[in-house]
Amino acid sequence: MREALFYILILWERFKVMEISTKAQDKNNFANYSSVAYRVWPVFLLAFIRLFYVSIFERALSNYLYFVIDISESTLGFISSAGAITYIFAPLLGQFLTNKYLGIRSALILTSLVTPILTGAQILYPEAWFLITCRILLGLSLGLFWPNCLSLLSKWQKVSSIEKSKKNFTFFNFSWNFGFIFGLLIGFSWALSIGDLFAMIISWSFSILLIPISFFLKTEEKLVILEDKVIYQTEDPLSHLDIEEDLVINSQTPMIIYPILFSWLSIMFLATSKSIFIFGYPILLKYFISSHTPTWLTYLVQGGVQFTQLIGLTWINSMKTYNRKIASLLGVTMVVVTALLIILFGNIWLISIVIASVGLFLGFIHGVGMKIMLEYGTVKNTSKYSTINEILIGIGFGITPIVSGFVVEIQIYAIHGFIIVFGIFALICLIYLSRYIKRSLFS
Repeated sequence: MREALFYILILWERFKVMEISTKAQDKNNFANYSSVAYRVWPVFLLAFIRLFYVSIFERALSNYLYFVIDISESTLGFISSAGAITYIFAPLLGQFLTNKYLGIRSALILTSLVTPILTGAQILYPEAWFLITCRILLGLSLGLFWPNCLSLLSKWQKVSSIEKSKKNFTFFNFSWNFGFIFGLLIGFSWALSIGDLFAMIISWSFSILLIPISFFLKTEEKLVILEDKVIYQTEDPLSHLDIEEDLVINSQTPMIIYPILFSWLSIMFLATSKSIFIFGYPILLKYFISSHTPTWLTYLVQGGVQFTQLIGLTWINSMKTYNRKIASLLGVTMVVVTALLIILFGNIWLISIVIASVGLFLGFIHGVGMKIMLEYGTVKNTSKYSTINEILIGIGFGITPIVSGFVVEIQIYAIHGFIIVFGIFALICLIYLSRYIKRSLFS
């Protein structure tokens, strides 16, 4: 399913750099260096609408195919994974087209034009091969969207104060999360009253709004980037970490003291585990409640995951650099515990509660991994890290449902056992990668 890709949506703000008459001498007052005007309303509106309609459409489509048309779990896995698998390669293609031919504004307009067409086509002809084709094309079109947004967020950080950077990150989290959560709540009410098929049709109509809003985005202009660097004085041998060899860290980007592998492994575990939880829940629901399955429960549980994830993401943004390490490790541990509880519980209501609550810990993992990735992109002035981030998300959310679809036909809990094994492996690796990051480093 594409929902996994949704938790990577980043604000896109177009700004123009004003002339700098004098350069401030106080390097701690970064705001004196530049004056940047942000036009935020198209960004927040695009984020909200996109996640609003996608959260309803994807959930309704999966419910309709699985509970009404009664397709097999393996077929559902292929359909759910089609777009995400394509997205493994889409960021590379999208960045090539953006840099070589389109530019960021045109790329975002193009993907906004294509999205309603390919989304609506899935309603008209819900055959497996046709759905897979549409979702492959949608996955390719998303390669024009997410990497460009991630790259822009890193660029904004270069010309923003620390407080402004934190606000941008917080607003980003609230925009896509509230779109997602609000969409699932509306989808729940529609599933109760008009059914999943009509919920798909109505939600598709909202995707058309992406087109006019995308035209309000301004053409990208070159940024005036002024560096303000400090050196963290420590007694620890940090040269072993995968960071800048001279240990010079931008004051806006303290998270680059973490190895980039910490971010990549976190994102990979996040994508894989969340994909399993979301894909596996309707199957568990059908297994425990064979007759008159309440499909509306899928909206509530996924909405719970998204709401608690928003809490985790917001909480992470207010934490200090070292505390984020603890939160990330705690997040991985609790995801493993959640998977174990699902195997041990024999009650769908208890399973629903623990799955809805796991979003808090996914938010910890997501927030830390993404902050590291964005700040590496800021310091090195490259979109390489955001592109790799999106490829990893494509792998995690793309391959997982396909494999899960075949596995659950053999043993319904085996996919949750995989989370436990992968989680223990990831936890050991993350502890090792962050072994030099200690509280005394930031005291």
